[in-house]
Amino acid sequence: MRRRPSSRCQIAVAAALLAACSVAQDTPTAATPPVTVTPSLSGLAITGAAITTNGRPVTFAGANALHVYGGNSDAMPAWRVGIVREFIRNLKDQPITGDVTYSTTSKAYFHSLRSIVTANRRNGLVTVLCPFGWDTLEVLGLNPSQQPFYGEYKARMRAIATEFRDESDVWIEVWNEPYWWEGGRGYSDALWLSDMQDMVDNIRSAGNRNIVLVPGSETGQSERVILSQGPALLAGRSNILFDIHAYEGWLLGASQASIVARISALKIAGVAIIFGETAPVNSGVQMDVQPLLNAAVAERIGVVAWLWKDDESDRSALRTAGGLPNDANNGRWGSTFRAYLQQSATRRQ
Repeated sequence: MRRRPSSRCQIAVAAALLAACSVAQDTPTAATPPVTVTPSLSGLAITGAAITTNGRPVTFAGANALHVYGGNSDAMPAWRVGIVREFIRNLKDQPITGDVTYSTTSKAYFHSLRSIVTANRRNGLVTVLCPFGWDTLEVLGLNPSQQPFYGEYKARMRAIATEFRDESDVWIEVWNEPYWWEGGRGYSDALWLSDMQDMVDNIRSAGNRNIVLVPGSETGQSERVILSQGPALLAGRSNILFDIHAYEGWLLGASQASIVARISALKIAGVAIIFGETAPVNSGVQMDVQPLLNAAVAERIGVVAWLWKDDESDRSALRTAGGLPNDANNGRWGSTFRAYLQQSATRRQ
């Protein structure tokens, strides 16, 4: 059963905006230091259905984060986080380099992507840069190429791709959770293929050959279009990682065996995947994430949790205000995911 997209992003943003007020007086970002990719994260690529580093398969697991609003990833290594998917709330106003910038439309201070990547790299993390919104609009559930801002959106993505084009530990996701959750609204598999080809090629036009993340359909939860159209997208293209978001369509009534079967079908199709989001609560429904995590460990597929946040009032937050695992009314989500990270984080196969 698939439900309407939840307000989890809106809740997270509201809390982050409150915190952002405290960064108004931040010291400006220092000049960008010379780029040096951590040796263990050099040579990252997609080989067949696997992520590899210098030709050796590796699994990355981690968390989504809101570092555009402030904070840092310094506590992540202790949890064995290996990858952080960075939320970009307003792509139009998001600074790529330079100082902390105030967005008059979002009414928030945004830290530059360069400063975030530098901090994450210092902690040995792969960074995924993913736009969740344009100006004041959340892009979830939209058909990308049919939006009036699509041309400007692609131009901003090219600028990001240019800035990070020689840094293999910085990956770019083309769009967060596109297309309506139950189909319709002009969606077709042909549209998905055309949009994804255009957005991937847009990044490549900047000379960026790093890994690019491509979402599925139905707000990113469905792998059906990846199975049917993924091979066509891969034709003549490289370093594409498909991002699946595991909420109701993967968690409700699921067993480890059923999830393994779905992962196996994707591997047979020759596509590399990562679960770029999952959480125990969506649309007010609490779900069991353990079968997914068990299947991911067995199949050596990375899972990226929603959300690295220190707030026990948010049932999807991984940590409490004190930095402990958040197990409040959420199926012991914090402890469960931390145990998964300890078991599977960033390991070579």
